[in-house]
Amino acid sequence: MKQGDILTHCFHGMKCGILDEAGQVRPAVHEAVERGVLFDVGHGAGSFSWEVAETALSAGLAPHTISSDLHVYNLHGPVYDLVNVASKFLHLGMDLDTALAKVTAVPAQVMGMPDEIGTLTVGAWGDAVVLDVRQGQFQLADSGGEMRTGNQRLEPLVVVSQY
Repeated sequence: MKQGDILTHCFHGMKCGILDEAGQVRPAVHEAVERGVLFDVGHGAGSFSWEVAETALSAGLAPHTISSDLHVYNLHGPVYDLVNVASKFLHLGMDLDTALAKVTAVPAQVMGMPDEIGTLTVGAWGDAVVLDVRQGQFQLADSGGEMRTGNQRLEPLVVVSQY
């Protein structure tokens, strides 16, 4: 892969993933990052493992973008929605501003549309969501059913839509 290419489903837990047999991030993954390959979460029904995400983040490999890969088979768990996926990264230690950028402005930049989407500027496309950061104990599942208990969760309060 070359600069600007996007590898999605980067935190899946299958053998062909970013971790080697010893459970460490493969050298080829670090080499890809150095070449400018972008890594996207793409959570989906089978593509997010707590173990892989925790290992990658502790090795300095954070996803460039956070996406849900939401579809009919994961709408009722483990994905639910993009806000839930972003909440998982808050649990993993990502700060709020970074997590929100990785679901808005960064994907817009990657797609070459920074003035059209992922921004709250006049003439931009899309909807705006007012979020609250709820404190408490929240169960968060990976694609294999492994659970973590987060102490905060993003919750949509209002959606402002142009449609």
